[in-house]
This record gives sequence, C-alpha cells and structure tokens, in this order.
Amino acid sequence: MADDSDKTGPAGDADQPDPADRVLEELAELEPELRAAAIIGADNTTRAVRSDDPGWGDDAIALLRAVDSAGDRTVDSAHIATEQAEVFVVREGELSLVAVTGRFVLASLTGFDMRMSLRDLAAEVGGA
Repeated sequence: MADDSDKTGPAGDADQPDPADRVLEELAELEPELRAAAIIGADNTTRAVRSDDPGWGDDAIALLRAVDSAGDRTVDSAHIATEQAEVFVVREGELSLVAVTGRFVLASLTGFDMRMSLRDLAAEVGGA
C-alpha cells in the first residue's frame, strides 16, 4: 500500500486527497462515533478505508457478500445493531459504504449522512 505522499487527486494534484479518502474523512467529522468505514467499488475492491484494523476493507467486502446472499437482489441498505456497535451498509450507484459506529447513534441520521456522502462521491467520480 502506498503512503499518503503517493496519492494524487483526480487531476493528478498531490495536494488533493483521493476523493474516496476525503469522503471518509468528512463522514468521520459528521459521525464522531464512527469506528471504521470502507468504500467498496463495483468490482469488490476497496476504494478507501478508515480503520485501525488493516483487514477492515476485506471484512467490509465479506459483509457486503453476506448481506447480498440473504436475498435474490443486491441490498440497497442495511442496519445491524449489536450490544457493542451498529453496522450500516449503504449503496449508491456502483459504490458501497460499510461503516461501524458506537452503539447509540441515531440510525436514520447516520444512514442519511452515509448516503449523501456516497452520492457526492459518485457524482464526483462518475459513479465508478
């Protein structure tokens, strides 16, 4: 994995963060209880990850697959609450966002913030 000095924005400007990384930073500002998050592309590769766990991107992809396998269609959104945390899945176009938060967040607001963040990213990068 390249360090941050190798990242460039959409125009190749080294001062501009990758749009997906920036979206996760902004989401963390909106959601102070955010513990981990990953943006996944249509090809099941991680576009950006925010976590202390180096395997979180792979875990997020596995969760997407598990949620989708429960039915005959791709899931648009999901919310799972446990005693320790809440897990959210939101899809917008070809992008998916999986996030884990603290236990007592406002689920509707968190889901809304995630969807708007993903819409902004999809518009910026053309839905890829």
